[in-house]
Amino acid sequence: MNIGRLAVIRPVAVTMRIAALVLLGFILFLRLPIDLLPKVDIPTVNVNVSWPNTSPEVMEVQIARPVEQAVNTIKGLRMVSSNSGLGFTSIRCQFDYGVDIDNAAVDVFQQVQRAQRSFPRDPNIASANIFKFDPSTTPILLFSVSSEKSDLVTLRKRLINEISPLIESAGGVASVSIGGGQDRAIMIDVDPGKLDARGLTISQVAQRIEQENVSQPAGIVKEGKSQYNLRSVGYFRSVEELRKLPLTNANGQLVRLSEVANVRDASQDVTNFIRANGTPAMSIGITRQSSANTVEVAKGVREAIAKIETRFPDLKFQMAYDQSSFIEKSILDLQETAIIGAVLAILIITFFLRNLKSTFVVALSIPISMISTFSLLYFCGFTLNTISLSGLALASGLIVDDAIVVLENIYRHIERNRSSAREAAETGTNEILTAVLASTFTVMIVFLPLILLSGQTGQVFTQFALVVIFSIGISLLDATTVVPMLASRMISSQEVLEESHPEMRDPSKKLSPLVKLFDWSGARLERLDRKYRETLDWALSRRLRVVGIGVVSTVLAMLLWPLVPRELLPPSDSGNIDLRLKLPIGTQVEKTDEVMRKIEKTLREDKVVETVIAGAGANVGLRGAGGGAPQEGSATIKLKDDRKEKTSDVIKRLQKQFASIPGARIQMSVLDVVQRILGNNSGISIDVYGQNLDELTESARTIMAAMSDVPGLQNVDMNVQDALPEVQWQIDRDKAQSLGITFSAVADVIAAATNGRQATFYQENGFQYPIFVQVPQALRNTTEEIKQLVVLPRVGDRAGVTLGQVATPVFGVAPNQISRQRGQRIITVSGTVLDRPSGEVQAEVEAALSKVDIPPTTSWEIGFQQQTQQAEYA
Repeated sequence: MNIGRLAVIRPVAVTMRIAALVLLGFILFLRLPIDLLPKVDIPTVNVNVSWPNTSPEVMEVQIARPVEQAVNTIKGLRMVSSNSGLGFTSIRCQFDYGVDIDNAAVDVFQQVQRAQRSFPRDPNIASANIFKFDPSTTPILLFSVSSEKSDLVTLRKRLINEISPLIESAGGVASVSIGGGQDRAIMIDVDPGKLDARGLTISQVAQRIEQENVSQPAGIVKEGKSQYNLRSVGYFRSVEELRKLPLTNANGQLVRLSEVANVRDASQDVTNFIRANGTPAMSIGITRQSSANTVEVAKGVREAIAKIETRFPDLKFQMAYDQSSFIEKSILDLQETAIIGAVLAILIITFFLRNLKSTFVVALSIPISMISTFSLLYFCGFTLNTISLSGLALASGLIVDDAIVVLENIYRHIERNRSSAREAAETGTNEILTAVLASTFTVMIVFLPLILLSGQTGQVFTQFALVVIFSIGISLLDATTVVPMLASRMISSQEVLEESHPEMRDPSKKLSPLVKLFDWSGARLERLDRKYRETLDWALSRRLRVVGIGVVSTVLAMLLWPLVPRELLPPSDSGNIDLRLKLPIGTQVEKTDEVMRKIEKTLREDKVVETVIAGAGANVGLRGAGGGAPQEGSATIKLKDDRKEKTSDVIKRLQKQFASIPGARIQMSVLDVVQRILGNNSGISIDVYGQNLDELTESARTIMAAMSDVPGLQNVDMNVQDALPEVQWQIDRDKAQSLGITFSAVADVIAAATNGRQATFYQENGFQYPIFVQVPQALRNTTEEIKQLVVLPRVGDRAGVTLGQVATPVFGVAPNQISRQRGQRIITVSGTVLDRPSGEVQAEVEAALSKVDIPPTTSWEIGFQQQTQQAEYA
């Protein structure tokens, strides 16, 4: 088939076919969701189990190991690891890429159900929480919220009950997480002395409250012609009613709750402090739905918050993190790059072709191919992201190749054969068709292997490859149909001959400035042709020398290959910093808060810092402010957009200022948005394996010291901190037995007094708040005060039994965290890479650790996740 002839004689068909592709692409472009990166599915399933106040060793042995053994039988499981701490354990199941993670999650659920049969029979063990890891659940917005009129308890209640539903109503919002503040609770501070005097215990008070706060449905009753449903309603209608609750009858008189306890409408003990720019505040994290457009969701949330601020003028919102602004800026930069590349390509073509009509014919292939490619993105379920736009930016220079080749051959037929433009378009296109197909398919096949990559790399760069291949395919269609069709109608044979043979021009016709410019560039190109011809003659006469130069150059390039830094994706700079403070184990949260205030003051005084959300005793991050150890503090820092410094330079400057704070370990790292989305960490980690915790810890410290000397590796630390000081109560079983006391009773009294016992819930306006029974903090600050707690109450003339009579406190230490991986205990030593390629830093770390002497019972290797990434793209 003569494609050139078909294109020339069927201009309407060619035009409509191309117009349909362009129109479809333009319409679908308006519907494409915008995101930073392609959607990445990480085949990981997490299992979380909580057992309040249980030691890490017990959590490891009785919870983590049975679950590990159960899930190890699942097909496609790559690795299972666990992390056990005080009262919790988290088991991570990582599967091979390509495994259906939905089916894998079901398999994990079934195996965990079987493992739960071997758990201890304790009602306090919560059911396992199983969920898939999804990068899209990372919050896209983080705000701090403060109020001049509301305390943190009231503010948290308002945010949960009133503000969150308003934000969730914005389109595309999946969830709103509230961090910080104190949950409203009805606190019942019992007086141990008054309880003992009336023959009561904390457990009995809690049971009594639970028995009275009940609403139970019954049957029906008929009254006349009406039928009524029966319901016994015993819910407390007010806190005052709860205070008047009768507990027991002593000496013929009712003992009410208010006589033995102080009933407060407040919150539990304050265990953390959260501030925004120095003001007590809370955090709100916004998570989008997995299929929603990040930019549109963020826009809708900002509009919703603007309405909330108008409706509630006492609430002050401050932006601490905005993923959408980084995405918009990245997308805008890439769009500008693609446009600049296309414009430069057209300018270069203009000076080579030296004809505006010819340039238009060739340049038309750029918008045709680019706009048509948007239909591929839409139908494949892709997004408009940095990777897909990078493919378009790269393709903008390749798209015009086929059109130039076809047009140049049409020119050749006009110049040499003196053919008309129509004849040249037909014969020239058909003649060059095979060569054009071969060259185009060659370029397309170069990008084809990217589709075959596995893992995260394959998921990220598949869109890149498909965009380039599809756009080049459209450019091939354009070159073989649109170019000959337009050339036959827009190009004049006489003009072509006059351009190639200036002597054929009419001497009386005045040349325009543009023609003179084209003549000047043509002369320079002719001179370049002559120089190239001379160089080619020289090379053909010295073939062995030319081949030798090529071989030597190739060998030298291969020798340089190991020195080239390796990165999955370059680090991004969104202007956000993550800060972590660690003080010695056992530090009270008030002391941690004091140190954090000094850090906050330094941050707020810095000229490039815009917002600081800081917390003591809390983990402040993208997901808001959650629970943390009392000796730890954290902060999320947002820098000003108009700063001139890089975020890494700001970190270096701030770390020097923080170095003077005694006893504080302060770690600062760039909050890399790209790595967060991919689920990767932006540093190097070393996994140290062993079974003996003492030897394992010593080996980890040795490795940490060696890593600290590697340039570019900052914040080197272990994931397991020093042993946690604790007080163990040891019971005198013989004495306890003679008094009729069990160890369970002792443990229950200690837990209820110090941690509080949740008796039931207080109902109000459709919401419920917990009711806790506890001993006031002022009466349980020391072990001597705890010794005075009553285990067995006074009965008649017999005095009550106190804790100190049957139990003795023993001071000691215990591991605060135990991690396992591949059936062994593990401590991870990690560091953040700053201003250097991670591949280069990793090589130096491996060289440094090869000289480290550690016990033979322990071993180390590069962190599993980091090692996997290197293998995928090295």
